[in-house]
Amino acid sequence: MLLSTVITLVPAAPQQAPAWVARAAHAWLLERIGQVDPALGHTLHEADSVRPFTVSNLWGTGRAQEGQVALHPERPCWLRVTALTEAMGTALERALPSPGDTLDLAGARLTVQAVAADAAEHPWAGRSSYAGLLQERTLAPGPTPRGVALRFSSPTCFRSGGRDLPLPLPSLVFDGWLRKWNAFSPLALPEEAKRYAEECVALGRFRVRSHWVGFEAGDKGGQVGFTGEVGFRFLTGDAYWARVMTTLAAYAFWAGTGYRTTAGLGQTQAI
Repeated sequence: MLLSTVITLVPAAPQQAPAWVARAAHAWLLERIGQVDPALGHTLHEADSVRPFTVSNLWGTGRAQEGQVALHPERPCWLRVTALTEAMGTALERALPSPGDTLDLAGARLTVQAVAADAAEHPWAGRSSYAGLLQERTLAPGPTPRGVALRFSSPTCFRSGGRDLPLPLPSLVFDGWLRKWNAFSPLALPEEAKRYAEECVALGRFRVRSHWVGFEAGDKGGQVGFTGEVGFRFLTGDAYWARVMTTLAAYAFWAGTGYRTTAGLGQTQAI
């Protein structure tokens, strides 16, 4: 199961909230998962490896000023959570709040207006499966893809050589998706995909900008990331590897991209 859910929220009254509440959303999610599946909740708390979910920041709040955003009852905002395994997806569906419930995110009290799990309900919601993505992308008729384009909608960053690297280098972008896919999918992709991304995928046209994300007070726990639209070109006409790359790019919708995808970074859509 691949599941993306969107929780639409409204405050009962105008209020201020921290510009970045994804860590609070992460903590709320783990508490909810622990209530419906204690064993999975314990595993998620203890795991040091890649996590089978992503959590977004609060979206739709407008521009931040001095680390705060203004929330208004007439302007709904929304939170997104994805699941990358069957167990996580099943627990997430049980843990989702109902319309009328209240969420407290870093001091912001928000009422659930709607919950979406299908693409027809919200453009960031949707369901699929690993087998479904493979079938759609590798068996699709038509010419060999020559590249892919993606929109990185929340700040995106990578860890490379012990340092943060906020740049969309093909080797880092595709390798991160490959590692997540092979960690959670029952249908593994060949590790040679990493080499293909390094040697045969190049940056095309792109338009990005950098952002500073302050996870905590001051500079502690901060992160520089990029957002924007990026095209990647396939330098060979190999149909198999091109379709593997497009499969991974489609997977990014659920898996996110790069570092700290469970704290709001790396929200990604293929375009």
